Amino acid sequence: MGRKLEDIIAEQPQEVVYTAEEIASKQLIQLRLMELLKRIGADAGFQIDSCTIDSLQQLKQIVESGGGKLRLHIDLRDGSSHGFKL
Repeated sequence: MGRKLEDIIAEQPQEVVYTAEEIASKQLIQLRLMELLKRIGADAGFQIDSCTIDSLQQLKQIVESGGGKLRLHIDLRDGSSHGFKL
């Protein structure tokens, strides 16, 4: 029988786990931002720079350290709303 992902993660050095979680979190933020831009009809060639991702990740950590949750929500002129949890 195969091992569970949680068991494999538990065996890794904490620094490796932390780094992997940071990378995954930043990638999810970038993916969700790209999906959001696509939904609102932004230019397909628009690129999100790493400084923006890093800033959102840092803000997320600050909010979560206080027990909160960070969401990005936009309301468009046409009345539609789009958003996601960071």
